[in-house]
Amino acid sequence: MLSRRAFALIPASLFSAQARSGGTALWVSGEVPPFLRDGKNGAEGYAYEIFQAVLKQAGLQAELRFYPWARALRMLEVQQAQAALVIARTADREARFRWLFPVGNFRFVLVTRAADDRPVPADVAGLRKLRVGSMRASASRSMLAEAGASHVVEGKDYNDLIALLRRGVVDAIIGPDSVMRSLDTAVGGGDLRMTLLNQNRAVYAAAAEAMPEENVARLRTAYQQLVDSGFVAQLRKRHPDAFFDD
Repeated sequence: MLSRRAFALIPASLFSAQARSGGTALWVSGEVPPFLRDGKNGAEGYAYEIFQAVLKQAGLQAELRFYPWARALRMLEVQQAQAALVIARTADREARFRWLFPVGNFRFVLVTRAADDRPVPADVAGLRKLRVGSMRASASRSMLAEAGASHVVEGKDYNDLIALLRRGVVDAIIGPDSVMRSLDTAVGGGDLRMTLLNQNRAVYAAAAEAMPEENVARLRTAYQQLVDSGFVAQLRKRHPDAFFDD
């Protein structure tokens, strides 16, 4: 198997040919624990388990590769990949993708240092005067732009954002609740404070233009069959952090 570094050297024309071929489709994602992470033994999490089950039910083959989210999104836009496994469903993306099946919910939080004594805003509009970290090309980045936040520092992934916060480069970072808590716990944190914002997004697997319409239909049908069989309900019970208020 090609490494991610070697993969980056393949010409775009070959990427596009693979993305449109009838063989193994390329799916991409950033790491979004606990929904999806690149673990010691490979990909894991609710999104990966439902991905495998849907592919098997549909009789299709695919390969999942991890990239920084902005790069993964660009690969979808230029038809170097067929689908994203974990992508927030937002108004500006609605017409750009074909939404295949849900893989979770994002409930956004504002993360600050527990040692800071400054008041914590309860909504995105209150972040205009703060230095705020946000993942590049993410749904939270769009939220900040809409709110008029002018001091935004972009990170390539959520680990990068937490490092920026701990070093004092930013006053706060914004991201999904489950993701931030998972990363804070993983490094033995406890030094971060999380304030829930009134911002939620459904998270889906989504097809880009490169995926044939026939395969889109097969994947959607396969997912519905897994719902009807009770498989999806049982899988969600094993991953309570992936969904809320369902």
